Amino acid sequence: MRWRMQLSPRLVAVIAGAAVVTALSLVFASEGVRNGPSGPYGTEQPDIDELLLDLDIQAAYDDDDVVMRFSWPTEAPSLYHDYYVYEGGEWVQYGGDADGSQFPLNEDRLTFLLDDGSIDGFEQYGGFMTVYSFTRMMSTEDVDEEESEAAIGQDDLRKMLPDTMEDPSDWRTLKDEDELADLQSAGYFLDLWHWRSHRSNPIGWSDDQFVFDRRRSDDGEGAASTNFDSDLEQPEWMFDPDQTGQYAMSWDRIQALDYTLDDHYYLSPDNAVPFDPDHDWQEGDTIPRRFLTEPEGSRAAIFSQANIDNGRWTVELRRALDTGSPEDDKILQEFGRYDLAPAVHAGATAGRWHYVGMPVTLGIGRDADVEAVRFAGDGPDWDAIEPTTVELFYPGVIGWDYITDRQSHSGADAVAANASFQSAHTEDKMAFYGLESEFRDEIISQWLWTTVAWTVFILIVTVAFVPLALRYGRWRAGDETILREDALRAEEQNA
Repeated sequence: MRWRMQLSPRLVAVIAGAAVVTALSLVFASEGVRNGPSGPYGTEQPDIDELLLDLDIQAAYDDDDVVMRFSWPTEAPSLYHDYYVYEGGEWVQYGGDADGSQFPLNEDRLTFLLDDGSIDGFEQYGGFMTVYSFTRMMSTEDVDEEESEAAIGQDDLRKMLPDTMEDPSDWRTLKDEDELADLQSAGYFLDLWHWRSHRSNPIGWSDDQFVFDRRRSDDGEGAASTNFDSDLEQPEWMFDPDQTGQYAMSWDRIQALDYTLDDHYYLSPDNAVPFDPDHDWQEGDTIPRRFLTEPEGSRAAIFSQANIDNGRWTVELRRALDTGSPEDDKILQEFGRYDLAPAVHAGATAGRWHYVGMPVTLGIGRDADVEAVRFAGDGPDWDAIEPTTVELFYPGVIGWDYITDRQSHSGADAVAANASFQSAHTEDKMAFYGLESEFRDEIISQWLWTTVAWTVFILIVTVAFVPLALRYGRWRAGDETILREDALRAEEQNA
């Protein structure tokens, strides 16, 4: 007796359906946008829902000064930077890592680049003109410090402007000192206003810097110095207990983000005394690594005040229109129009892990994206000045050498023609491009898996449904041969 397994159309349909569900599960598991893997330096991929940040900007001026006001939302404001923590009888340094791996030990920051029309293309591309694939932290393969120090006198490569190099894609082609001096005298640099929540703001200042052949500080002394005696291996200063009610901060309170702007979370001459090694120090006692003093020279041009209210940072910066330092500051004039590119460091990060904005125009008493309104008296009435909201985005590792490379970037010709950024991209698209640039290898791997999953899906559908469809078609046509064969097989099985 001949025995043959016979599948009913219903059973075939069930098997085919299960196969399709399995295949679709493979597809969905390998496809789409989601929070994902670690990238360069072991950093986590930014949360997809946190790639954008709205920044409100207001401006005002009088005969002497310009005043800028910035506001942005913050869920966990960081007033902290780096500290010494007493552990096992030693002072151990924590904090300051750019990638935020020691959260919350990195201060929140606000910066903006300012140009007066001297940098061709800046009005379109902003800070992207200052970073490259060889810039510090833009690649997992940083430039060798000894090589860069020997070649151009820099032990790490930070922001640089294209025309400071003979070949903007090669840092080794930095121009000689005479050429650089001529460029700087001609105004080929970007003014950098650099507000730091820990290293300058507590004593009412913002750092004043500029970008040229590197990121440089203006002439003079900055506000923050290192609070450590390397010979004695201990801090030089501690909190004045009579002024502050404490010798040190609490490490547990720092970790819990428990300090506010009204607390003593910083050290300065007003709240510090020389360090006492004989004090009964306890595990977890914490002393700031930075000691703040009033800056000097051209570097002391920008005053600041800030507050946190209703989940928002609000930062006010004030500077003379004419600082008297035209080789490291952009001199501002009434009725002048300038280009401003803002950035915010949030979430206890530094370096390139921040939000950036494309340039907006700043008008001193004239129409612009941000119009500085004339005020009288001690300060502006901010309630009477309409803010301009600028959408900031996560930039990833997109650099100027990539943007201008015709082989890598399809829009390089448009960039060469100085086409506007807005003509090709929106901020939300740029945020995803930034994410893709940083996690390119992981994304390619993910989409390869998606391709494989779709291929398996198509094969399963073909194998499962084609025979069923043929059988169903023949059954619908009333194929008598099939019906007779089925009857004979049934009789044989029952015999």
